[in-house]
Amino acid sequence: MSKVKVEGEGIKAFEVEFKELNLTQRAEINDIIFDTDVKKNFSFWLDIIKRGTTLTDDDIHNYSNDEIYSIGAKVILEMNKKKLKK
Repeated sequence: MSKVKVEGEGIKAFEVEFKELNLTQRAEINDIIFDTDVKKNFSFWLDIIKRGTTLTDDDIHNYSNDEIYSIGAKVILEMNKKKLKK
């Protein structure tokens, strides 16, 4: 797990703990993202956040909609970054 800085237009930057995803978890999130039958609504972003972070429902509920969308977008960016070999 790692703390990741979340930023967005009109919101103050903050940090969120992200999960270390394995390939299967990464694939499941990408399947949701690229499935054209999945509506990209509020529930979509909640699902992405729950799969990619350690945030609970109560934690997420404390964020504004703009912050929630920013967290979800950051999950997508972070999980698909090129991985450095150890």
